[in-house]
This record gives sequence, C-alpha cells and structure tokens, in this order.
Amino acid sequence: MRLKVASSRPEPDVMRLAVAPLGRGGVVAYPTETFYGLAASAFDLEGCRRVFEIKGRSLSRALPLILANTSQLADVTVAPSALMQRLAEEFWPGPLTLVVEALPGVAAASEDGTVALRISSLPVARALASAAGPVTSTSANVSGSPPAMTAEEVEAGLGDLIDVVLDGGATSGGRASTIVDITGSTPKLVREGRIGFGDVLALVEHDGK
Repeated sequence: MRLKVASSRPEPDVMRLAVAPLGRGGVVAYPTETFYGLAASAFDLEGCRRVFEIKGRSLSRALPLILANTSQLADVTVAPSALMQRLAEEFWPGPLTLVVEALPGVAAASEDGTVALRISSLPVARALASAAGPVTSTSANVSGSPPAMTAEEVEAGLGDLIDVVLDGGATSGGRASTIVDITGSTPKLVREGRIGFGDVLALVEHDGK
C-alpha cells in the first residue's frame, strides 16, 4: 500500500495509517532528508528480522534508528554521555548517526550491544518516530543496490516485501548520514557522510580546551 504524505507537514490521519503495521512485525518505507528508509519498531524482533531479510543484511550489524526527539534516548540507550549530548545539540536534527550502548530489549541492536541513532531533519520521519516510538532507518533497498530516492524506486526494488510505502515525494539524495562511534572515550569514524568527521572532531577538541 502506498500512502501520500506531505513531508514537511505530515497529516495525522495518514501517519495513523502508516504506523499501524509497526509493532506487529510490519515494515514501512518512508522518506528521510537523504534517502528512503525502512522502518520497523526498534523493539519488535519480528519486524527487525524482516528488515534484515528484505535487505539481505548481516545479522551482526545493527539497524540504525531514527528518534522523534532527545527524550526518546532514554528508551534505547543508557544515560547519554556529555559527548553525546554535545554532538546531539550541535548536529541534530540532521544526518549524524551516533553509535552508542543499547539498552536490553532493543531488537535493532547489534551483537556487540550497540545501536546507531539520530534525529532526522525531515518532519515526516520525526512524525513516524513520534507516533510509533524509535524506528529503524536503514536505506530502503537490497544491500549493494543504489538507495531509493522516490517511492517508485522503493516499490520497484522491494515490491510486496514491505507493508506500506509512505510517499513524501523525492528525497534530496546525495551522501548518506555520517556514522560516528562514541562508545569509547574519543569519537571513531564508521562512515563519512554529509557531516564531515573533521567538523565532529573540531567540536570535541574545542570543547576540550
């Protein structure tokens, strides 16, 4: 099923329909500020397993999450460190994904007990996480294939494998989010993306002076 939605001002009735499958094994494709992502509830083991299967992704890798706001951090991770708070203050909402220690019960966590998360700058993505709780945000494509920028590309690549496509029009594409591991004492680059790792390090070094 495809549902049209206004990305900048998502309609509440559309969002209610979109989140209905989540939490009971459902998977929903939705737009972010970069590409379309695949949403399963962060706490729904069946939904997260389906995302892994749809993408052909290794179970050893965490599924990144999108949160609605910083208050949802308490649902998925231990007390945020000063480093996490500072990076979130500077770069969220936006395309910076932070790898942190996951709480028990987070189905999207990796085998090493970590989870990657961010707050999207696109209102419809935040609205989805607000209505359903933290949701996965891995790109809506089979691993190794180009990420989808439109609902049509999602449907062409994934077909009937997903329950709902939330069609918010074309996304901006470009580089994906930058992923930084902050489980240690210093940030570690996992993937360079829209936000330069140098900008992350510069902020940390400035605050440390």
